[in-house]
Amino acid sequence: MSSELCATVPCMSLSRSRARGNDVRVPSPKQGTALVVERYSAENVKAVVLHPEDFSELERLSTALDELAHPPRTDLSDIGAKAHRIVESSEAELVEDEESVRRLLGL
Repeated sequence: MSSELCATVPCMSLSRSRARGNDVRVPSPKQGTALVVERYSAENVKAVVLHPEDFSELERLSTALDELAHPPRTDLSDIGAKAHRIVESSEAELVEDEESVRRLLGL
């Protein structure tokens, strides 16, 4: 799953870089609005200024995406592995009742 997710979602962690307020001139952004700083034309985005609360939300969502893209490794039990093999087989059938599931898994 991790490789599938990385194919559709850029797998790049969001990181912080600090600049002192005396070293830059940045307008105060409104919450819910991204101020896009362009250079020469709209295709050349130099920076994006976000409200601090919006940035906190972006960081939280970035962390959640990182966790989804890199889930902790877990080993399947023997029964779990057997169930996956059955589901992935070309002869897999839809089973909805407990008795059939137990029969397929040999329980």
